[in-house]
Amino acid sequence: MSSLNIDSREWNKLFPSDINTESDSILFIHRLFTVTLSVLTAKRHIFSNDHFSSKKLGSLFVPLFTRPTSLIEQKRFNSA
Repeated sequence: MSSLNIDSREWNKLFPSDINTESDSILFIHRLFTVTLSVLTAKRHIFSNDHFSSKKLGSLFVPLFTRPTSLIEQKRFNSA
């Protein structure tokens, strides 16, 4: 099993470095939820690849949402 080394600069691009206030905590949870949802939807191919950009986090490339879905795509998703 390989270890995952994440540089603090890479981490701080996605998440706040210090969490001292309620708003810092909310921002951290919001970004954590966004990363989680992005990875799950990308891995399950729920949206096409053009909805995502790849951000480096250590040795991982994390897909993140880059654009909102259109109304047509939302209807297609909801009817599935």
